[in-house]
Amino acid sequence: MLWDADGVLQHARVGWFERLTAIGGEGFADAVFEAELAPLRGERPFRDAVAEVLQGRTLSVDADDVLSLWDDIDVDGAAFELIAQVRAAGTPCYLATNQQDHRVRFMRETLGYDEHFDGVFYSSELGAMKPTPAYFEIVLDKLGIDAAATVFIDDSAANIETASTLGIRAFRHDPAAGVAGLRRILGEAGVRT
Repeated sequence: MLWDADGVLQHARVGWFERLTAIGGEGFADAVFEAELAPLRGERPFRDAVAEVLQGRTLSVDADDVLSLWDDIDVDGAAFELIAQVRAAGTPCYLATNQQDHRVRFMRETLGYDEHFDGVFYSSELGAMKPTPAYFEIVLDKLGIDAAATVFIDDSAANIETASTLGIRAFRHDPAAGVAGLRRILGEAGVRT
């Protein structure tokens, strides 16, 4: 079983986007998101990409102040309890998420994500990101399992579409549905808890 992180197991705090925009003004958030793509694929450190955006806009803001916003998330403890139940019932669970190096360190070292899964697949460590087929192909290859035997939960329609195209049993989660929505998906997928 593959679990996405953002929008499924963790959520940005209220006002996150507004705080990012306030740092650099109109269009700054979009510039940072664009610069984040290469780090999400593991092609360069996110700090370097952010520093380049700041320099290009002649902003005297420290890159670490921008990076700290990526640590501003709320983890859904009930979702992690559900994962523990799924694993205890005999289904291996793996984290399958797009994250750049800064966020990987935070999720791994501060939030202890890796401890809750049988394995983790951070896009920056794989060198490919969702929704590209390559991301899912690498994961399936590393696990040595058939796509049809895999259940995947994500909040992104594009990620669900790609996974489904490859034969993965993919389910879209509405972040507002919380753990009750995750339980419904597990029931629909026939996953025991």
